[in-house]
Amino acid sequence: MSDQAQPRGQSSGTVGPRARARSGDPKGAGDRKSSALLTFDAVAQHCAVSVWTVRGWVDAGKLPVLRLPGRLVRVEPEALARFLERCQG
Repeated sequence: MSDQAQPRGQSSGTVGPRARARSGDPKGAGDRKSSALLTFDAVAQHCAVSVWTVRGWVDAGKLPVLRLPGRLVRVEPEALARFLERCQG
């Protein structure tokens, strides 16, 4: 590659860590907070319930979620911990 600067708006052909994290590449997302977010399936497995039960908790407003672009919905581990504490008494 030459020593000339890239024209404005042109990349050098490499993919930076932020782009990897947005694409779901674990090499780039390992140290990002978004990698700690839980899917409904992960919450269901952790609580030994069905995904539909988790959806019910969310729909009822009992379990807060983060709504991400692309219709993705995730649960913060801290929110799950608070929800489980409230359920246990």
